[in-house]
Amino acid sequence: MYNNRKAGEFPKLLEGIKPGAAILYSAKMRKKSLGAGCVRERLPVTLLLVLYIILCIMAVQVSGCSDSDSTRKERPSLVVFVAASLRDVVQEVGLSFALTHDVDLVYNFAGSNTLAQQIKASRAADVFLSANVDWVDFLEKVNLLVPGSRRNFLSNRLVVVSRKDAHFQFYNPLDPHDSFDPRALATLNFSFLALADPEAVPAGRYAKAFLESVELDGGSLWRALKDKVAPTADVRAALGLVESDPMIIGVVYRTDVTTSDKTKLLYEVPSTLHPAITYCATALKDRPNSGLVEEYLDFLSSPDAAAVYKNYGFLQETRTFEECMLRKTWVKP
Repeated sequence: MYNNRKAGEFPKLLEGIKPGAAILYSAKMRKKSLGAGCVRERLPVTLLLVLYIILCIMAVQVSGCSDSDSTRKERPSLVVFVAASLRDVVQEVGLSFALTHDVDLVYNFAGSNTLAQQIKASRAADVFLSANVDWVDFLEKVNLLVPGSRRNFLSNRLVVVSRKDAHFQFYNPLDPHDSFDPRALATLNFSFLALADPEAVPAGRYAKAFLESVELDGGSLWRALKDKVAPTADVRAALGLVESDPMIIGVVYRTDVTTSDKTKLLYEVPSTLHPAITYCATALKDRPNSGLVEEYLDFLSSPDAAAVYKNYGFLQETRTFEECMLRKTWVKP
C-alpha cells in the first residue's frame, strides 16, 4: 500500500502524533464519517490495549519482511566478464551453476580486448572468460590474476559466411567435386568483408592470420581484401553486418553461425591456417568471493557444462601455442 506514496509523505502525515496514537486517530476519523446522528462513545481501555497489541504484531511482521529482504540482498554474486562469442553458451551454463550454488551471476559481454582494458581500469570483475590467451597474458603482466587460476577450457573454428539469400559461387563450376579455393574470395562481387577488429579483437586477429596465410599473386589474400574489410567491435557485431546485407561476407566463429537463422556457412577454415583458437578462464585478484569463483571455474570444466558446449558447437580440445602449425601457407593441391 505504501509503495504508491511519494517519498517523505508518511513522515509528514505522522508528525506530532505520539506512539500508539495513530490507531486512535484512524478510529476517530472513521466514526466521524458515519454522520452527525451517530453516538460518539469513548473506546474502552481494553479495546485500546487489544488494538495496541495488534499494532505491535503488525510492526514485528513488517520487521520480519524487512529482514527477509535484507537476507535476499545479501545473496552472493559473481561478476563475469565474457567474450562476446560465448554469450549464449555461458548464460546457459551459468543458469545451472546459479541454481545449484544459490548465487547471482552478473555478466558483461564485449570483445576480449575491451574487457581486459575495463578490468585493468576498474578491477570490478571476479572472472574473465577470454577468447584468446593474449589478453589474459596482458592482465597477468599487470599482476591482476589469481596465481594458478587460469585454464584453457574451450576451442572453436573459423568460418566464412554470408546471408542465406546471397548468391556467391565458391566452387569450380567445371568440377563440382573440386575443393574450395579461398583465393576465390578475391574475385567475388561483394561489398564488405565483416571482421571483428583485426588489430585487437581475437576473432579478427584469427581471421587476419588466415587471410595472410593464403598466397595470392605474390602477396596474400589479406592484401587483396584489406580495403574491403569492415572492422567491428566484436564477432557478434560482424555477424550482425552479414545478417543485414546479402552483399556482405564475414569471417566469424563456427559457433556464431549456430545462433543465427539468417546466415549460411560457405567455408570452414582449416585450423592450420591461423593460431589456435583457445578460450581461457581466469580469476581476478582481491575479490570478495574467491571460494565461489574457484567453484565456478571448476564448473566450466564439468560434464554438465561439456554437454552444453557440444550443443553450441564448441570444441573442448584446446591446443597450446607450440602445438599449433601457425601461419602455414595454403597451397591448392
